[in-house]
Amino acid sequence: MLWAAWKARQTVRDDSIVRALYRPDQVAGTPLYSADVVPTTASLTTSRRHDQLKAFCALALAEASLQAKLRAPHGRDTFISLVVRLALDRGFDVDAKTVGAAMIRGIEHPMQVRVGGPWPLSGWLPVRAVWRNGQLHVRWSYLGQVRLREPFFEGSVQYCFLNPFNQLFAPLTPIANLTQLLSARPVLPPRGFIFHMSRCGSTLVAQMLATSKGNIVVSEASPVDAVVHAKDLQPDLSDDEHAQWLTAIIAALGQPRRGEQNFFLKMDNLHTLSLPLFRRAFPSVPWIFLYRDPVEVVVSQFHSPGPQMIPRQPDGSENRLGGAFGAKIPADSIAQVLATASAPVARYYRDGSGLLVNYSELPDAVWDRILPHFGVVCSRSDRVAMTAAARRDAKAPTFAFAPDVAAKQHGATAATRAAADKYLRQIYRRLEALRRLSLRSP
Repeated sequence: MLWAAWKARQTVRDDSIVRALYRPDQVAGTPLYSADVVPTTASLTTSRRHDQLKAFCALALAEASLQAKLRAPHGRDTFISLVVRLALDRGFDVDAKTVGAAMIRGIEHPMQVRVGGPWPLSGWLPVRAVWRNGQLHVRWSYLGQVRLREPFFEGSVQYCFLNPFNQLFAPLTPIANLTQLLSARPVLPPRGFIFHMSRCGSTLVAQMLATSKGNIVVSEASPVDAVVHAKDLQPDLSDDEHAQWLTAIIAALGQPRRGEQNFFLKMDNLHTLSLPLFRRAFPSVPWIFLYRDPVEVVVSQFHSPGPQMIPRQPDGSENRLGGAFGAKIPADSIAQVLATASAPVARYYRDGSGLLVNYSELPDAVWDRILPHFGVVCSRSDRVAMTAAARRDAKAPTFAFAPDVAAKQHGATAATRAAADKYLRQIYRRLEALRRLSLRSP
């Protein structure tokens, strides 16, 4: 009940953020003016002011002192007034209406950074990956020294978009240029990757690791997902270039902004299908796979399905099961998705860089097995902080953690048990056998 209440509040909050940033009638990528309409004097003036605003934004991105003035915390109206004043002071013809309209999608200014020159995006992180003219680009937003402490990367992104500065400024970099551009930047190599079956404690592990101020923890970042699936939109992308893109986007996320020393990434559950890509890009980085009794995971997804469980049409759009409100996704479908995510693990586990962790081992496994596997020393103070984090609900940290194994087992229907047994039981037994064997090994 507490989880449902928190989730409802999160949904309302998220929807309000989206409504504040985007108009329903504004389609991304559509031209501001139709070619079929004869421009009026007013429309030409609006277009010219938009171009003037773009030029001012380009100047601001290249001028650190101007950026600092615009990033100061203030409300939307105050920010718009500040943009207009600073733009007029520098000879740009900009008005409040033009700025407000541009904040709907942001000014997508291409960053032409000279290799070896000053880096204009200090304190910025890639928050989106978007396709423009057949090329994948990274969109940056300014976070400064704000730590990524939300349970999921997207939560931190939504908070950063509450700053009107990030609504207006949307610098883009072609991902193919990232490796070269970051070559002179301090970036942390990842210490470990967290893969998971789903609903099995991966968010808890990530939140525990994030308690240390020396750690950067990125959880299910959409730019990483976009790169993982880049071949869907660019089939001729070579394996080597694909790996370079993945290396680049992860390096961009691993820029230390507060003197951090360690960098961890938690993946989407279906990213196990791309383990060969991750191993090609990061052959020496250790990884873990978290899993749980499949009955408990199927029950959880049945009552509150994640986006990976929603059936898709051939064009990738969601199939809402005929549009019936409250319709449940069949347990068989859920179990098949979970099996798809779990099956590759045993195959790639043999290279010795993986570690299998059962939900039942948490939270002690974080300091007993996971951190040693990642080659990270856990201090006494870190353990105290992680223990405190484990007492909170990982997805809703304002609530205390409540054990749910018994409730999920009790709530399992014959259909959910049958689905779990049919598609997942053999995989689970295989993973358990491998895990127990590793525990016996010296």
